[in-house]
Amino acid sequence: MFLALVIFMVFCFSFQTLFTKLYTASYQGPDDSLATPTFSISYGLIIGIATLAVGGFTYAPSWPTFLMGAFNAGMLILFNSSMINACSRGSYSFLMIASMFGAILMPVVVAALFLGEQISLMQGSGIVLMLISLVAMNARSISFKGNSGAYYFWCGMLFLSNGLYSTVTSLQANLLNGLEHTEMVTTVYLCCALASAAAQLIRGGKTRLVQGFQMGKKAAVFMVLAAVFAGLGANIILYVLTRLNASVTIPISNGGNLVLSAIYSAVLFREKLTWDKLLGIVFAVASIVMISI
Repeated sequence: MFLALVIFMVFCFSFQTLFTKLYTASYQGPDDSLATPTFSISYGLIIGIATLAVGGFTYAPSWPTFLMGAFNAGMLILFNSSMINACSRGSYSFLMIASMFGAILMPVVVAALFLGEQISLMQGSGIVLMLISLVAMNARSISFKGNSGAYYFWCGMLFLSNGLYSTVTSLQANLLNGLEHTEMVTTVYLCCALASAAAQLIRGGKTRLVQGFQMGKKAAVFMVLAAVFAGLGANIILYVLTRLNASVTIPISNGGNLVLSAIYSAVLFREKLTWDKLLGIVFAVASIVMISI
């Protein structure tokens, strides 16, 4: 039963990635730059309110949970901003490697140094193989030619924001022993939505804020679906982290998402599966098996 829950969690995060990509591709607002803040506001409100409703509209976070939730909301905003700035300056493949390396490495290091979590040689080898699989799957499309210092700065921010978000998520689950997961998810996403709305109002005023929601019906459906699966995944991972070490849970979550996203790209978007991508998928699957042992 628990294994099925972990598998479902991986699919939730992969569906979140898939529907976010479809949302971006079908967004019909008057300005493409409005797609990201509008998404942050919309899916933040949907996930926050839905999680609150499932919890019976009881919201009584302790100060540690509230502070960690607010911090992670900031990391979500920094991640979105870093993704936009890095994408406009250089290789998408390299920035994805930077982001995924942060999400996998930082929680593992923090768990080992401060939480006393121990991993076996097999699991450690699986984590290293997972990192190798990330490089293998993106090696062909990585380009360093003409990249500015600003590009590498924003890639560093991706590493930092994604890594800190994963780390704080695992810390909250560990310190509270699985309690207040509803409050944690609600705080993260409502704070993210409110902060994004406030920033958009400051930058462009009420008119620009409203214009962003003129996204079209198809984009709205994809946005809602992305929010549904993101909310499910966010709630499940906090529970899973009370049963499995962060050193096991987070690499499995990110690795599974990586493999499924590659499969979706090949099947749905007709992206060619080259030998290096296939090798990366094989490495990623093998690493998940090694980490799970």
